Amino acid sequence: MPDPLPAARPAAPAGSSGDGESIRVIVIDGEEGTREGVRRALEERGFAVRTASDVALGLRLMRESCAEVALVDVSLPPVDGLSPTECITQRCDGRTVVVITSALPSVETAVQVTRHGAFDFLIKPFSTAELVRVVERAGHQSRLVRERERYLSELAGERNLSHQLITSMHEGVVVFNIRRALVLMNPRAEHFLGTHFREGMSLPELFPDLDTAAAIEAVIDSAPARPECRLVQRSLGDGRMQVSISPLLLDGEAGGAIVILSDVTESWKAEQDKNRFVSMVAHELKSPLSAIINYINVIQSGMFDDTMPKIHEMLDRCRVRGEALLDLVRDLLYINSREVGKVERSIESVDLKTVIAGQLDFFRVQADKRRISLSLEAPLAAYPLKADRGDLDRIFMNLISNGIKYNRDKGVLAVRMADKGAAWEIAVSDTGIGLSDAERASIFQEFYRVKNQKTAGIAGTGLGLATVRRVLTAYNGRISVSSQPDAGSTFTVTLPKE
Repeated sequence: MPDPLPAARPAAPAGSSGDGESIRVIVIDGEEGTREGVRRALEERGFAVRTASDVALGLRLMRESCAEVALVDVSLPPVDGLSPTECITQRCDGRTVVVITSALPSVETAVQVTRHGAFDFLIKPFSTAELVRVVERAGHQSRLVRERERYLSELAGERNLSHQLITSMHEGVVVFNIRRALVLMNPRAEHFLGTHFREGMSLPELFPDLDTAAAIEAVIDSAPARPECRLVQRSLGDGRMQVSISPLLLDGEAGGAIVILSDVTESWKAEQDKNRFVSMVAHELKSPLSAIINYINVIQSGMFDDTMPKIHEMLDRCRVRGEALLDLVRDLLYINSREVGKVERSIESVDLKTVIAGQLDFFRVQADKRRISLSLEAPLAAYPLKADRGDLDRIFMNLISNGIKYNRDKGVLAVRMADKGAAWEIAVSDTGIGLSDAERASIFQEFYRVKNQKTAGIAGTGLGLATVRRVLTAYNGRISVSSQPDAGSTFTVTLPKE
């Protein structure tokens, strides 16, 4: 036996819009008998019907029920100087489809009401079949109008959303059409390029640099089958901007180019700093290693086999150079650990006075060799602080060590501690070689070392003060310096008590 035919889908009821809802109809007619007859005929076929004896009442009912169809008698009196058709179409903004009914068949009347916005024209008396057919068509037309409005509203909403997204982007967006004319530019792009959007602005006007303009031209000219993308970097004030160019395809055809502008200054500067860092480290490692190797070569040559004091002197220099290298490696490891957050701190109650006194005792032998006097002025019994003991040792070890290395023989290094209310203030003063204004401005930079005749022969990595500032930052602390050439320096540390 053949497969049975699928059951036929039942047709939508006459008064239904096809989605299960009844078509809402307003009947506006001055004759009560006509109104009631039309109402009964339509309700029997599933329409939702309300009636009104005049246009004003009909308008109110239309707004209340969101009527889709209005059956209006053309002989009703004008409202506010407008015919019934004009009044309803204007007040309802075209959302209600108007069907005119008239007992006087006239071509002129039909033309006039159609011109005023009527959808159809029924001549009285009309049959129920004619009435239902016209109202169904009018209901369908109303639904089409409403769907179109909803679609346009959604489309406008999507365009508005797209516009807001492009406007709020952190990157600049520029779009050129196939004729190389500017068609879109968001505020960020205006900021980057220092200009405002102007309809039809040409490619050379916006990107006068030849590299960027040539890259955009190449992308626009690339075949749709093999679209080409380009990446260009150009100056952005004292920074760097990356220009990413992609083809704009419309229905598979070349339509222009989309240009994305990104501020890459930070990453560019980071790369510059990295290169400078590697260069500095290589230089700082090269000099002491070369010196150590040269001293060893001289010793191995046997030139001073009979002069042990000279050999001991060269070995002592090797030791000093080696210690300087070890300090450099330690500082580099510490800074790298700080950067990646691998340094573990043990926060505890510490007495700052005890920490500084301990560091002064540690460096006292070194200071005594050059007859530099060390002093600590701390009037309070204790200077409590919650911190990592290792961090505090690192801060004052660097400051006291520098105060001795860059001091003059028979000089003075004094540490003064003071209570500043919410913070402790520690000033480390020396009577050394001092700093010029230019040197003072750069003293906290990594690998910066004052290089002149007075500092020749003084070992150092140029990382000590940079490390001090990094450690203080973790405690919301500060460091400043006051100094004059040949008059000594004072480094002042401020550490919040909490």
